Amino acid sequence: MTGQERWAPLGWQGVSLEVPEDWCPGSLEGDSASGYLRVEDELRVRLELRWETAGRSVVPAARLVDAYLKQVRKKLPRGAPEPSVDRGRTVKELAGLDHEAFTWRGGAGARKGGAHSLLLVAPEQRRIVHCRLFFDEGNDHKALARRVFGSIRVAPRDGMNEWAVFGLRFLVPHEWRLEQSALRTGSLQFVFKAGSDELDVVRQSLARMTLGKSPLEQWLLGTFAKPLKGFRCASEAGRYRGHEAARCGGELSLRARPLAVFRRRCYATALAWHCPEADKLFAVRCQSTRPDDPRAERCADSIVCH
Repeated sequence: MTGQERWAPLGWQGVSLEVPEDWCPGSLEGDSASGYLRVEDELRVRLELRWETAGRSVVPAARLVDAYLKQVRKKLPRGAPEPSVDRGRTVKELAGLDHEAFTWRGGAGARKGGAHSLLLVAPEQRRIVHCRLFFDEGNDHKALARRVFGSIRVAPRDGMNEWAVFGLRFLVPHEWRLEQSALRTGSLQFVFKAGSDELDVVRQSLARMTLGKSPLEQWLLGTFAKPLKGFRCASEAGRYRGHEAARCGGELSLRARPLAVFRRRCYATALAWHCPEADKLFAVRCQSTRPDDPRAERCADSIVCH
């Protein structure tokens, strides 16, 4: 690692941090209540992040570290050398939050070295977060650990959670929960839900190749063909943030609404644009009881396309 290292945001399930740009997620598990994220470079696992929901009685970070180290020592093979543990450190950027940073060196395992760890308790969010950054023997990457740990955020900003993965970064209202995601090579899609409302975020690579086969309006309607089924949608071409764009929107038809007389009206709003600088297509769809729901535009505005 050098002082010229480029950094990138990483945000998942309400936890966000910064990591070197050449690190990327190798595993994403769980939901907003509890989960696990593993980050890798080309050679090895570099970072692990775990989160869980705190109980009614909030346990101090120092006691959680005590329990964690006790469990880890129990798992050491018989006769394994006792590891060295450096405890009691704090991170200035996390002042005001109950946390403890500590370092584990040595012990058993094929990989020599250790791990810098941060255990953070956020009572307002009822969250416990444990981040581990691994290092090899002879290079403990202290400065790297300070940068990563100091960037960790667990509270929403202005009611919005940051999602950032594989170069796609956007904001979603805190109350929305990830319903499903599809992280494929060249294509990312996220579907969020809040009650009966839905929010869809899509990024697709190789935009010029895609638009060579069909215009942007057609791509937008095709991308959201399933969730837009039953909506009386009208689409139009336009501009968005200086880029070629397409929009569509409409109301769910009476036929598509069971017991329509007793149900509230439902609307869909969708926006897509082509960023030639990145050679990518972006799209956002919102389904709610509000026509022209502004949350679709707010989410789109938060996306950094190039």
